Amino acid sequence: MKIVVITSSAHVAGASNYLADQFIAGAQASGHEVYRYNAVDHQNNFVMVDEENAAIVQHDDVEQLLHKVAQADLVAMVTPLYYFGMSSLLKTIVDRFYDHNHELKGNKQAVMIATAAGKDFASLKVHYRQIIDYMRWTDAGTIWDGGALAHPAIDEYGQQAYELGQELSAGN
Repeated sequence: MKIVVITSSAHVAGASNYLADQFIAGAQASGHEVYRYNAVDHQNNFVMVDEENAAIVQHDDVEQLLHKVAQADLVAMVTPLYYFGMSSLLKTIVDRFYDHNHELKGNKQAVMIATAAGKDFASLKVHYRQIIDYMRWTDAGTIWDGGALAHPAIDEYGQQAYELGQELSAGN
């Protein structure tokens, strides 16, 4: 299975990146091919449209990512919770799906891994469901780490992330 993992936390040693590492390790242990795109390390322009509502092509790193997403079987989105939603870095990339909806819709699975100091993921859960419903993707699993600042909790969620990656199958 081809997997694209999109990470979006500026905290290099933070909980989101740790859980992404664990998910990737589990997926690779099961023989999956994983491509990681850390939004912090790339130029990610906002979606723009012209007067006819057609996407204006952006010449940035997201274009290459979108081609990888088009070829992927599964897209994993990893984000810290900021003001009840995904990070602006991840949101910018998700918005750019618009440029390639015809290529991206259907026949994919999705995973959401989110971290926060608290447990109020309600808005992000709704947003994630709306994204995958619109894209006609299948939910392959979620992790809602509401204890991201506590080391015992991160170890527990790290194990869950590893197992989620390890247990993925082509027809999950």
